[in-house]
Amino acid sequence: MRTLSRVLPILLLSVLATACGKAPAEQALKTVDAALEAARPDVEKYVPVEWHALSGAAVAARAQFEQGNYKDALASARELVPKIQAAGSVAQNKKKELATAFEAMKGSLPGMLDVLSKQLTAYAAMRRLPAGIEKDAVATAQAELPGVTQDWASALVAFDGGDVIKAVDTAIQVRTKLDGLSKTFLPTATAATPAAR
Repeated sequence: MRTLSRVLPILLLSVLATACGKAPAEQALKTVDAALEAARPDVEKYVPVEWHALSGAAVAARAQFEQGNYKDALASARELVPKIQAAGSVAQNKKKELATAFEAMKGSLPGMLDVLSKQLTAYAAMRRLPAGIEKDAVATAQAELPGVTQDWASALVAFDGGDVIKAVDTAIQVRTKLDGLSKTFLPTATAATPAAR
């Protein structure tokens, strides 16, 4: 009886300590879940490697909690929150960089399309083409240009819809195609401009 009276207080203190540790850990994990949910749209899209690492760490912290390792779960959760916030900042910066790159292409690609279209139309009307320009090549380029124009329109739609990554990827493909066509069909600056005396 005396032994039991000595053990019970110790058990009670142990239970109370465990219970006290459980509540903060549970609250910290809820904070992690909320932070992950808020960061997910940008972090998962723009820095997917970091997203997988963070979500995996959150799962591991939850597993520690379920196993009763409340102290470790609490420590893991407290470490995760600033990491999630940092990843969110990195993702936002990446998004801004891509948006800036797209705006730059938005300022140049429509003009390239217009100039190239007019030049191809002019070539198609010529009876005798300049040296190095083939009639079949002009016809092929004219047939390809509507597709390039449509790709650019798709890039604009993607950008306006918030899919910056798709917009930039599509715009880069358009620029690559236009660069290739321009080298063949547009006169270079040196060719168009008389040499300085």
